[in-house]
Amino acid sequence: MRLFQLLFVATLVLCGCSDASTVEPPPNRWSDTHLWPVLEAQEHRDTQALCALLQDTKATVRTAAALAFASVQESAALPCLLKALRDDRVDVRATVAFALGFIADSSAVEEMAKWAIQEKDSTVQHALFSASFLAMQRNDMLTDVNAIFYLLERSRGQDRMRAADALRRSPDSTLQRIAADYLALFEAADPGGTEGMLMLALGKISSPEAVAVLRRGVLPDMPFPVRVNALRSLGTMNDSKDDSTFLVAAREGAIGSVAVDALRVRYNLDPAQVLAARKAAIDPLLAAQLLGVPGLSTQHDSLTVLLHNTAMGDPSPYVRAAAIQAHWILHGVITRTEAMDLMIDPTVHPTIRQAAFLSALKDQEAEHMRQYQQMIRPDRFEWRDHRDPLAHALGSGDAGLICAALEHLINGGGDPDSFILTPERERALRDTLRPLADLEAIRLLDHVLAMRVGDPTTAPLPVPFNHPIDPVKLRALKQGQRYRITTAKGDIIIATDVNECPGSSLAFDSLVTAGYYNGKAFHRMVPGFVLQGGCPRGDGYGSMPWTLRTEIGRTPFTTGSVGLASAGRDTESCQFFITHSATPHLDGRYTRFGEVTEGMDVVWKLQVGDVMINVERENPEMLTAKAQRR
Repeated sequence: MRLFQLLFVATLVLCGCSDASTVEPPPNRWSDTHLWPVLEAQEHRDTQALCALLQDTKATVRTAAALAFASVQESAALPCLLKALRDDRVDVRATVAFALGFIADSSAVEEMAKWAIQEKDSTVQHALFSASFLAMQRNDMLTDVNAIFYLLERSRGQDRMRAADALRRSPDSTLQRIAADYLALFEAADPGGTEGMLMLALGKISSPEAVAVLRRGVLPDMPFPVRVNALRSLGTMNDSKDDSTFLVAAREGAIGSVAVDALRVRYNLDPAQVLAARKAAIDPLLAAQLLGVPGLSTQHDSLTVLLHNTAMGDPSPYVRAAAIQAHWILHGVITRTEAMDLMIDPTVHPTIRQAAFLSALKDQEAEHMRQYQQMIRPDRFEWRDHRDPLAHALGSGDAGLICAALEHLINGGGDPDSFILTPERERALRDTLRPLADLEAIRLLDHVLAMRVGDPTTAPLPVPFNHPIDPVKLRALKQGQRYRITTAKGDIIIATDVNECPGSSLAFDSLVTAGYYNGKAFHRMVPGFVLQGGCPRGDGYGSMPWTLRTEIGRTPFTTGSVGLASAGRDTESCQFFITHSATPHLDGRYTRFGEVTEGMDVVWKLQVGDVMINVERENPEMLTAKAQRR
């Protein structure tokens, strides 16, 4: 370390860089070699080393160590963090408070409240109150709805959004009781902010006043977070007066998907209007989904042919999967034999195989009913293809199908009698699955086995450190480095937070410069929540042969935040997501390593199956050339 510092100083002297006016600022904070022990301890989850660094003579080191605990989140650190609240530096104490919010248990919440009362600095005091609220929420201590109202009315920014999120998650009976006060919040709500969040609970209140607020919220000129959540809540009320609203909205992107979801539970739609909406749909995936709404059930035979042709021949695997899913609604037009053949064909796109697997499961459930009826009238039924989709999925060697099968077992109670997941099949799975690339499947398998012995809450084993950060490359990566994602619907510009999420930012940069994301699809979109892509398989179950450490920075998940998908702490890899709106429940749980700086309107239009045509790092020369072309 000493040799590096001498060489660094010598380089400055030889370059004649002694004049401060000519010194280029470092690309990011990691040029400070004093911070590297902090990063090393954070990467290795070394609580003891971080506690020691909290007592370093340099305030920058102490602040960095405090922030590192937000990522490590080890309860054993509580004593040294609480002690660090005595630090003489405001920035250190405020960062300690921030980290405590993600670690604190019920006893530590009381300690933070005491420290907040004693604290003289308003910044630190606010940080302690914010951390206390977060810790109370995570420890199920926030049960007084009046306290939530109080926080909502007096908070700002993400704290206010977090309070709105807590309030809208109140039990249905509580929401009914406080309906008048809840509705009064919309008179002063921030459009596009808490108003969008609060819209999510109005479907549970369902009073005439709530319906009026929702119908105002779905108007086309409303901000996206308000409109998408108003459509979602209005869709739960199933009032035929709103049919035209959903039919018109079912055209593109997240808004279109919410509208189609609402139409799927409406049984008295005019078939002509549904077909007109299908013709007007911009997204082919939405057009396929509209063929499955109940309003077209009277035209079952003609639509069956159209859906079958789409499921078997559309150029987009995601549209094909949507058509297969629409088949379920039309009572299984695709047979189990067809579904099983698609499912076990390794040349078929993974997302189609997933849809076929779920379709086969639906048909199997229907067959159970047919078998029951056969005992009553055996002459009326013929034996169907009885291949077990669960057994075939578990024995497929395909990590995605294995995950889907294990998730089905978990949702069904965990296969307590080992009827499906036999000891032989479990051993075969252990031999098939790769330790890191198939980590999600391994964890699901462990969960099924834990449920079998009556201990489903067993925490998964920690992921071993396996992907060290290259210090040379990290020092060269610019804080706020910009990347352009080109799609057929427009461009998205994102900037990365190298200072607070160094490992994630560097991994993303390496994948971009290697051309990894070019041609990858957005395989998941939850309206009003996230758009997700970057899976090597294209169905969400793919990963790299390495994992990253979860990194928690101070910037919260707001509209346009860019985060890394994971299957639990320290399992991040190549898949990333962009938030449609503020998502405070993700704070401290997922790595937020960047933000959208341009193109949120494009993000909201993107649909499952839309492709990242090109993803590239932007440099000054590129930006200058583009400016000149304009």
